[in-house]
Amino acid sequence: MAIAEPSTAPASLRRGHGALAFILVILTWASMPLFLKYFTVFLDGWTVNGVRYSIAVLMWLPYLLWHIRRGGLSPGIFRDARIPACCHLFGQVCWGLSPYYNDASIMHFIGRSTFLFMILFGFLLLHEERRLIGRPIFWAGVAGTVLGVVCMYLGGAEHGATSPLGVLLLLGAGAGWASYGVTVKKYMGRHRARLSFAVISLYSVPALLAMMFLFGDWRMIADLPLPTWGWLGLSAVTGIAMAHVLLYVVIKQFGPIVSDGVFQLIPFMTVVGAYLLFGERMTSLQWLGGLILIGAAYALLLAKRESGS
Repeated sequence: MAIAEPSTAPASLRRGHGALAFILVILTWASMPLFLKYFTVFLDGWTVNGVRYSIAVLMWLPYLLWHIRRGGLSPGIFRDARIPACCHLFGQVCWGLSPYYNDASIMHFIGRSTFLFMILFGFLLLHEERRLIGRPIFWAGVAGTVLGVVCMYLGGAEHGATSPLGVLLLLGAGAGWASYGVTVKKYMGRHRARLSFAVISLYSVPALLAMMFLFGDWRMIADLPLPTWGWLGLSAVTGIAMAHVLLYVVIKQFGPIVSDGVFQLIPFMTVVGAYLLFGERMTSLQWLGGLILIGAAYALLLAKRESGS
């Protein structure tokens, strides 16, 4: 059975690939609240989750089956994927339901609590991440991410809407995505990124489909207009099938804590996209929060480089 060999590419090339993956994930996930809010007009959250993940798993299933047929899976990949798949499932359920109780403009603001959970889980489970604890610039980056998100949330509070259940769902999504990122690093680091997500999504889809048939109004699928099917497919391919694979590349290159710290830029990008697409204007406090996030992300990357982790 073939085993994935460690990458022999030059370090500069690997960093370049990691940086490109970072940019693509940020741009893709910044647009997802806009997609999900659009889908609330047509389908419930259980059905949206089931449909989008079915499309995503179908994209990677032939690739997975091809590797199984030729004996190209690294040993233990199905066993290693169990815990990350459970974390992923919990985070996705909370995230998929959140646009029904929150405006798209604030989803990422509260959802970025992922970073705080990521610090806790990362320090508990990953020895190499603990090297960051003694770096003042790391804690400056932590403080900057918290301050930046708070500024952006307060600056947009008057223009968004949420609810107690909405906040709980977003906090649940934050905890789920944080545990997902850490367990991917811990258990899936020796496996290829595409195969890792193919196996994890294969575990997740049956559960999401079961929830769709139990709790969702899945019969509405038959009445969907063709353009909506196109947007569902596009969001599934880019926001799930491709973005998660790119996320694994980022986590392997930079580690889960610093990676999620840089992802604090996503709320800023979401607001910019809303301005460009819908004419929504950012407040002065939101602009300040965005600039703080950019500086905090840079500080986190410096801390990662200095720690050598």
